[in-house]
Amino acid sequence: MNYIKSSLLLIFLIFSFLTFSFIAAYKAYLNDIPNYEIETIDIYPGESINNVISKFSSHNFINKLFIKIFLKIENISDFKSGEYDINQMTMKEIIFLMSEGDTITHKFIIKEGSNIYEIQDLINDSYLVNDCENLNCLDNYFPYLEGVLYPDTYFYKKGMNASTILKKSNKRLNDLLDDILKDKNLDSILDKNNILILASIIEKEAGNDYEKPLIASVFIKRLSINMRLQADPTIIYGLMPYFDGDIKKSDILNSNNKYNTYMINGLPPTPIAISSESSILAAVNATPGEYLFFVADSPNSHYFSKSYDEHLNKIKELGLNK
Repeated sequence: MNYIKSSLLLIFLIFSFLTFSFIAAYKAYLNDIPNYEIETIDIYPGESINNVISKFSSHNFINKLFIKIFLKIENISDFKSGEYDINQMTMKEIIFLMSEGDTITHKFIIKEGSNIYEIQDLINDSYLVNDCENLNCLDNYFPYLEGVLYPDTYFYKKGMNASTILKKSNKRLNDLLDDILKDKNLDSILDKNNILILASIIEKEAGNDYEKPLIASVFIKRLSINMRLQADPTIIYGLMPYFDGDIKKSDILNSNNKYNTYMINGLPPTPIAISSESSILAAVNATPGEYLFFVADSPNSHYFSKSYDEHLNKIKELGLNK
């Protein structure tokens, strides 16, 4: 009888030890950070749980058993497809993350002053699918494609179509303009489309928001007296995407550049960049001012002149050659 009791006790102790060891190993596995070197992984539609786990963890028989038990306890039947940040996360946290579909959210920042070439580069360097080459996907509200986006930060998931963001941005800009202009009586020079063109030039010329209305008043005054705008940023845009950073005399005299406002009358045919709301408001509210010229006197500001002689004297004072 004592032998039987001893045997049963031994069996119980062995069973208890094995059970304790199994539970300890189970908990250790679930609370372990599986691979310190892997920060993100992708789950593709229809991919099995076993295949996903094997991407970042040793998936031997015991580990598979641990996973199966945990999934059963937590009533988890699948992982959602997408891109996940698993950096410094435990196995348990990763499983919950993937079952809930808490994928990585990326930022797509459309900056004021950027142009169509920079937007394309931005898309190509992102995790978006580029289904909108040169913005040709837009149900556009304007007779051009440059400068028709609303500058802001947009959020997206990996593999999302670029057109989703770009169409939203395009509509936001159109809605903004319609709201700003709903009570305005516009003259023949500044209709809705020309406002966006002028705003883009203001955007590229201004060193700060404070001087935008002044720059707008200079351009409106020039337009009102049939004086050419003579804006360097328009020349540069006409040389894009191959501009080398230096405006040459030959560029200023180039009459084939349809954006060269030293040679053409009036506004260029399209905007030259994406405009901020402050630049659009400056264009909308602009009236001819007392100034006809301005020149940069610091990286972030300009000096405004009423006469050409005053303008030339300031250029000389600043040590600039035009």
